Amino acid sequence: MRRAWVINIGLTLWLSGSFLVGCGDRNATPEPTPTEPEATVPERGDVSAEPDAADPSTSGTPATEPSTSGNGTAINPPKTASLKAQQADTQINLRSQPTTAAESPGYGLVGDPVKLLRAAEGADGLTWYFVKFDESGAEGWIRGDFINTSGTSANLNQRASASIDAFTTDEIFAVGSGGCGMTLWPVGSPDEYIFFNGLPDTGMWMKLDGTMTEFRRTAASGPEFYGQSASQSFVSSNGAITVDVTASVGSEEGYESVNIQQGRLVLKGPAGTTEIAVAGDAGC
Repeated sequence: MRRAWVINIGLTLWLSGSFLVGCGDRNATPEPTPTEPEATVPERGDVSAEPDAADPSTSGTPATEPSTSGNGTAINPPKTASLKAQQADTQINLRSQPTTAAESPGYGLVGDPVKLLRAAEGADGLTWYFVKFDESGAEGWIRGDFINTSGTSANLNQRASASIDAFTTDEIFAVGSGGCGMTLWPVGSPDEYIFFNGLPDTGMWMKLDGTMTEFRRTAASGPEFYGQSASQSFVSSNGAITVDVTASVGSEEGYESVNIQQGRLVLKGPAGTTEIAVAGDAGC
């Protein structure tokens, strides 16, 4: 088997009074209108927020505008929710007013738990919620289509019913697989093999909950390479777990081998979905 895989706390020091003003938190990026995306997908890594000046007593906490919470209808008792979006790395803007034209003191990430304190109809005709972040205590408005009101996590990276573990080359050979095929690993972790799909007679294997688990391929489409396809689907032998893999082939890596420069593995089980950005290689 080939190894195929900041807030600017404007610290304003008043020399005559000796006190600090300023605050901020993770929660700042431009945001969308109905014709402009309300959430953005950044490059990997966090983005520091540009905080608003606040009362010295709030130094070290996120900037908020409590007066805006008087807008709309109170939700009593507050309801538990989380942030959602179609992509796991999306930044969801927090607004000082229920409109995308308002200032954005920060942002949240998909899956962040929040409390819904008020609801209001925005100028765009959509429902907005005045929320409070459970972890940071930051408050502000977020458009309703980015709020998961079911009370369950909407994080695409939540663990599924089975944990995905890395396996060794010895483990893959021990189950009678290995050799020619495609190996995948989480982006940035080339020594943590999590997927191997051999030729038809060796099948696809992953290590779930510490056990090497075999899958069979159920669908394949797109360009083919070394017995693989750009898009493939698999199901576990007991039918409880499915895996969808997409792979974008990069440059030739060596004799009869190509690099998988980027891809995505989505594992779905009874308890949820795990989505992982992967890299890898394929060949013999």
